[in-house]
Amino acid sequence: MEFMKIDIQGIKEKLSEMTVLVANMYKDAITSLTVHDEALALEVIERDALADKLEWRIDDMCLKFLARYAPKAAELRFVVAILRLIIELERIGDHSKVMARQVAKFHLAPTLKSLPQFQEIAILPFQMLNEAMDAFLAGRADRFRILEKTDQTVGALQKSLNESLVALIKKDTDRTGAAISLINIIRRLERVADHAKNIAEMAPYVTDGAVVKGQANENHGH
Repeated sequence: MEFMKIDIQGIKEKLSEMTVLVANMYKDAITSLTVHDEALALEVIERDALADKLEWRIDDMCLKFLARYAPKAAELRFVVAILRLIIELERIGDHSKVMARQVAKFHLAPTLKSLPQFQEIAILPFQMLNEAMDAFLAGRADRFRILEKTDQTVGALQKSLNESLVALIKKDTDRTGAAISLINIIRRLERVADHAKNIAEMAPYVTDGAVVKGQANENHGH
């Protein structure tokens, strides 16, 4: 039993490392877009390989844990949830990488200055990810309901921003490329919010085996 606890702690530590990495990738991707920092964007893109390696490492640790201990009840649910959770984190890293790639293609900072709602929609998924991970690790089964409401706010902001960008395209066709790029970026922000919500929905599963709506995330494209 003592060795099992040690191995669980090791998995948690690697999970924490991956969470910090992915959260920083997301935050730096947004910064690189808003201030047009190509060097920072390149760092985000390069860090994606490390996120992938951490996902593989945690996956391997979990599979070895299952083989070694054949756990039941809480320990089994925890490891199964981790295997799902790292997929969500890896996808957030992928979305961050794709957003960072837009910095080399378009100078989006001037357009973003005319979209004050962008900063609001950009910060919410980051906050959701941190809250979701806290809920998961602390076994706060009730938190996912709050994040569901935040996710709805993100959806409303996405719709409003898309309408603003479509209006911009009609008004200034020279900015069509930048506007379409931002529509795609905002769609990825909404996807990141979905992934964060999915992580929070694993807390009830770990706590008592409850499966809540939306836990199985659809296969979004990278």
